Amino acid sequence: MRVSDATEIVGKTVVTRRWRNPANPGWQNMHHVEIVSRLEGEHVDQLEELVEAAGEADGHEPLGEHKFLRIRAGDDLALAFLAYESDRLVGYAHTLLYGSGPDRRLSCELVVHPEFRQEGTGRVLLERVLKTARAGGAGRLDVWAYNDSEASRGLMGALGLLPTRRLLHMHRHPGEPPHLPPPEGAMVRRFEPGTDDEDWLALNNRIFEAHPENGRWTLDDLKSRLSQPWFDPNDFLVLEVDGAMVGCCWLKVEDRGDDGAVGEVYVIGAAPEVQGRGFGRYLLSQGLVHLSSRGVSHVAVYVDQSNEKGVALYWAFEFHHHHVDVLYSLQLTPDGRAEASIPAIA
Repeated sequence: MRVSDATEIVGKTVVTRRWRNPANPGWQNMHHVEIVSRLEGEHVDQLEELVEAAGEADGHEPLGEHKFLRIRAGDDLALAFLAYESDRLVGYAHTLLYGSGPDRRLSCELVVHPEFRQEGTGRVLLERVLKTARAGGAGRLDVWAYNDSEASRGLMGALGLLPTRRLLHMHRHPGEPPHLPPPEGAMVRRFEPGTDDEDWLALNNRIFEAHPENGRWTLDDLKSRLSQPWFDPNDFLVLEVDGAMVGCCWLKVEDRGDDGAVGEVYVIGAAPEVQGRGFGRYLLSQGLVHLSSRGVSHVAVYVDQSNEKGVALYWAFEFHHHHVDVLYSLQLTPDGRAEASIPAIA
């Protein structure tokens, strides 16, 4: 039987929940979950070990960057949930609130240490996240399952979450990159930190206006990425047409151990008013030419399965399927109860 010993939030810092492992009645260790609005010190050190272990076991990164950077900096809309066995971090989730009124939603990612799976930790974390979504007035809970698996499908299904979005992770092996001629009036240059910040931020948020995460970046979001160890302004390509910034291909190059140097098409897009004129193809070709000069082992990109033109573009540039990340969602009624009103994707 699960038992709990609740400590109310003091300020915005910590909430504790304790439970017995429901899958192992004889197990006497007590677990607890801390909820914090900022990650620092021991939290970060232990999380790095957990993420590394999960990445090695699963073959992919278990968490996204956006929420993590918000929590590292401290954010009123971001929370981290840390599950411990004694003093060891065995599970982690982080959340971010978006929108307002009926469009308010809580987005979540979670990971459990490979040595502590199948013990109920993921469910306890997700139940705490669900309770937080209701308390925060969210009308919807979204949970990402990176490299969706039978385990994630079982966990989400047990709590009533349905698959609503699929994000394709595609790779391209090294090879001769495509060289396309520039469209008339187009010029590609590198991003200039401190000079281009405001213009690029406005462009990015116009390009991804309909996207709940990518289209709501703040200057702090941008600056936090410009300060990351992987950032190199030479890998950030800006497209100008007749002197106006209308697109970008931001590349991310990281050394990933046995996988070598991996290049990622981190952000790519063109302003709505110039779409359909071949700028996307040209930007991608320029990005691949640049990554070829960087000697990466392969190139990765994420694209929504529903973006048929984008998927076709990457296939045309010799990308292939690697794995699928799935977004699971649960609609919440105004009084906090769940309702099955979100159509699931096939």
